[in-house]
Parts: sequence; structure tokens; C-alpha cells
Amino acid sequence: MNIQEAKEEVIRTIKAYTAKDDRGQPRIPSVRQRPVLLIGPPGIGKTAIMEQAAKECQVGLISYTITHHTRQSAVGLPQLVTKKFQNMECTMTEYTMSEIIGSVYEYQERTGYQEGILFIDEINCVSETLAPTMLQFLQYKMFGNHKVPEGWIIVAAGNPREYNRSVRELDMAALDRVRTLMVETDYGVWKDYALHQGVHPAVLSYLQLHPEHFYQVTLTREKQEFVTARGWEDLSALLGEYERQGLPVSRDFMEEFLRVPKIASDFAAYYQFCKSCLGAFPVNDLLEDRLGEEEQKAFQTKLAGAFGDVRCMFLQHLLSGAGGRVTAFGEAKRLLGRKQEVLGQFCSYMTGGEGEKNAKEFLKQRFHALQVRKENHLLKSWEERMETEVDAWLKELLMSPDGFRLTERFKEDKEAFRAFEKELFRSKEAAVQRQKEELLIFLNRMTDFIKEAFGEDVELTDWLHGIKSHGDYGLTGFSRPEMDRLLNQKEQEERLRMRIKEMEGMYEAADCK
Repeated sequence: MNIQEAKEEVIRTIKAYTAKDDRGQPRIPSVRQRPVLLIGPPGIGKTAIMEQAAKECQVGLISYTITHHTRQSAVGLPQLVTKKFQNMECTMTEYTMSEIIGSVYEYQERTGYQEGILFIDEINCVSETLAPTMLQFLQYKMFGNHKVPEGWIIVAAGNPREYNRSVRELDMAALDRVRTLMVETDYGVWKDYALHQGVHPAVLSYLQLHPEHFYQVTLTREKQEFVTARGWEDLSALLGEYERQGLPVSRDFMEEFLRVPKIASDFAAYYQFCKSCLGAFPVNDLLEDRLGEEEQKAFQTKLAGAFGDVRCMFLQHLLSGAGGRVTAFGEAKRLLGRKQEVLGQFCSYMTGGEGEKNAKEFLKQRFHALQVRKENHLLKSWEERMETEVDAWLKELLMSPDGFRLTERFKEDKEAFRAFEKELFRSKEAAVQRQKEELLIFLNRMTDFIKEAFGEDVELTDWLHGIKSHGDYGLTGFSRPEMDRLLNQKEQEERLRMRIKEMEGMYEAADCK
């Protein structure tokens, strides 16, 4: 299975293992909750999908790389205790609480999450001294004398032997106690993720042309050469920042992330090719609607006669520009919704009838809760930006003299508060709606441009698929009559057959001459 399918299976497992009966007891007892074991190449996103799964299921997440631990930190330290059996005192050895188990209890107290994922990475690379401990952990959810708290799902990950010489094969006893998911690299799945993450268009267009370069690993005694999904994404992030600051980019720079010299050299050349093409094609003018009718037609004619690599490069830059606009709209809509949600929470807080309350106390509690989420890495970067902006807005609204008067007035009058809230957000809702309308105009304009330049060909299909794959696509309301038809598999196959037939006819005509 690919990494997306693995994520979906982990989510289903969390839902099944955390399901409760009428008495509040797990429907599946802990002893029958097999840990999930993900086996797949390094750098394909096993850790990332754990974060996504925890977020979607609204549970906690604690991650450990087990190879960084000694037997003492994993199991605990031995200590002597005195116990009485049949009127006879005996001295025995027990173990202090494992650092890993202790971190789960601490996490519960800090965050309030009583359910979550305990993710153990590189589990099949443990030292010989830790191997028996891993069997105990997988079978009984225990390190030493202490058990993982109820409600916590164990997910482990490891690499196949061909990617890591230190891998220890799990025996039948261990494999019979886990659910093993074999995860493989899949460029198509990563591409959809990359579009949403804003991966550099040069990276996306290069991999569209050379999908075989997406993931390569060669590990021998003589050399270690590898290119991974993690490497492409990290390269993209720094490449974008270098461009913003006007810093030079060399082949050596590429090799720091792409550890296969041939691929690094090839991509470095392609990157320079992209820069030169963008100088010849007015992509930014098209995105910003600065082209006249004649200029646009000339651009379309030029694209229609271009080679496939130029078309691919152009399309990925268009998708990157469109993706940025869709993301911006999604963030604006979520920010508005979050402001409305937080203000509603404030209203409930003020009218809760639990004694003297004020805006300062509400802001203090919110600040504390936000700090806990930050410290425990429960916020993504965009969520942290959003919450910071909400905090600034809320303080400005409530801590002003007018804000004080409003809160006093609305303490006992919830309906008046709702009327104030409606008026407050009227202009903000209108602004978000205008942004949506402008986005729809942009998406339709780009779709028309691509359709006019390339017809109902692969470029239009790739464009529609790219837009539809964006995580915020559902918020846009964008719809075209041809979208579903063009993205239909049978339709795609039929167009491909027609293309092949046309090319065969061209070759036959050339042979006759």
C-alpha cells in the first residue's frame, strides 16, 4: 500500500480501538489491540502521517526513535523493594518507570488528552540488549513493570533490510502480535500532498517528467546514494527562500539534499532551464491578468507549439500560483470561522453563571491553553499563525475601554451579544465572500486559457486534477461541466488511445515520404 492508504488504515484503527460501549469500556479489550507496524523505506512520510492521523482523530501523539534509547531509559532502572509472602519478607528487584511510559502520563496531565498514539520509530533497529524488551512491549504494551495507559494506541515503524544494515528481522513471535502494513513509495500520492504544501514548481515539473527519480536508494560498502521524498521537500523549502533573497543556487547545493550525483546534476540543469524559460514566457503576467487579448493569444500559440517539458514546467508554475491563492482563501475562511468560534466561547464564558468573570481572566486561560498546545507540538505552523492573529484581534476588541463596556453590558444579555457579534462580522464575511468570487474568476480564467492553448488534452486534465487535489478545494465551490468527464478514467484512456493513433498515422505518413 502507499503512504496515504497506510494513513487511512491507521485512522480506522484509532477509531476502532478507542470505541467505547455503554459502560464506557473499550469495545475491543486492550489485549486484543494489536500494535500497528509500518514497514517501508526511510523518508516516505511515516512520521508525518502519524501527525495527520492524530490531528484528524483529535487524539494526542508522542513520538520516539527507539534507537536513541538505552535499555535503562526504555525499561527503567532496577531498584530493590521489600515484599511479604506467606509471612516471609523478601527482597526483590523492580524497575523504575520507563522514560517512554512516564512521558505518556506527563503528556496526559499537560494537554488533557487521555487517548493518543505512542509512535515508536525504527523498532527493528534496536540493539541486542533491547530486543527482548521490544517483544514484551508489542505483546503486553509494557516497558519493565509499567504499562502504557488505557486509550493509547501503539504504532511502530521500521525499515526493510535493504535500506538499513542494522535491521533485525522480527521473529514469528513478534510478527504474530502486530498488524504489519507494508508501505511503498508512490509519487502520485506524494504529488497531491506536495501541491497542497506548496512544493516548488520546478521540483514538481521535474518529477512529473522523471518520476523514476522521486525515490532511489543504493546502500553498499562502497557508497551510500539516496534520494527521498523528505529530501525533495526540504530542498523545495530552502530553494524558495534562496530565490526570495536572490541567493545563488549551485549543483553542490542540490547535492546536499539529492544524494545521487546524477540526479542532483540533472535537476540543477533543469532548474536553470526553468529559469530561462520563465524569462521567455510571461507566466506572472498571465497569473496577474496583465495580458491583453492579442498577447494572450500569442502566448497560447507559443505554448501549443512547445515541447512537452516546457508545457509541463508552465503548468506546474500555474498550479503553484493557483495553489497559493486557494490556500490564502482557505486560511482567510478558517481565520474568520475561528474568530467567530472564540468570540462565541467568550460569550458562553461571560454568561455561564459561575460567579465573577471578566475578559482578562478569559484571555489568561486562553493564553495558557495555547502555550500548552505549542509546547506539545499540537499546532501546525498555519494553526499557530491563525491563533496568534486571533489572540491579537481578541485583545484589541476586549481590552479597549469600549470592549470593557461591552462585556459588562452583555454579561446578562446573551441575545444582545449575538446581535453585536452579527454586526461585527458582517463586513468580514463580505470580504471573504469577495475573495472567493475573485478566486473563482481566476480559476475559470486559467482553465479557459489552458483549454484554448491545449484543447481537451493531458494539460487540461493535469490542471483540473491538480486543483481538485488541493486540500482547500472543497471550500472554493469551483466547478466546471467538463471536470468530472475529463477526470474520468475511461475518458482519459480513450484520449490516450486517440493520441497514440494520431502519432502512428504521422509516422506512417513520414515513412511513405
